[in-house]
Amino acid sequence: MRYLLAISLLFATLSCSNSPEKERMMDSEKLTHLISQKDKTLVYVWTTWCSGCRKTLAETLPRLQEDIDTSEYQILLIAASKNKQEVDSLLANSALQMNSYFLDFTGPDKGMFQNLGIQFLLEKTFPEEDIFTRAIPVFFLVDSNGKVLYKKLPHSYEEANGVLNQY
Repeated sequence: MRYLLAISLLFATLSCSNSPEKERMMDSEKLTHLISQKDKTLVYVWTTWCSGCRKTLAETLPRLQEDIDTSEYQILLIAASKNKQEVDSLLANSALQMNSYFLDFTGPDKGMFQNLGIQFLLEKTFPEEDIFTRAIPVFFLVDSNGKVLYKKLPHSYEEANGVLNQY
């Protein structure tokens, strides 16, 4: 009986711990909290199978990361993927040194389930906004109060940087 109690306590402790993997899971509450940390946040929701996402990760976001004023701006990456190894590999190859999270969604790692997860996250976090148009990637600018400043940021560096200079 003691062993059963000890094993139960150990399991409860491990399941309640803040593992690095659990800390990287994104939900509405965490997104709201992270957004409140800076004046402006660029939110980038992406998948591993999206060629446009990969191009933005490799070309646009690293340049933006270098050029933005980090006292005012932050970039949050949210991967709508359960393939943590591929996500981490893509991020390492693009030399992105920013906040990277995984979308917590139910179901297999397929388009429909990813879309539902993205839709749920964005509708819960920004109930008055229509951000997700079923197109991936999702790239938008929001202020620290959760007000969406720009719904569909361009994916090229020059155009995205031009928009950011307006804010």
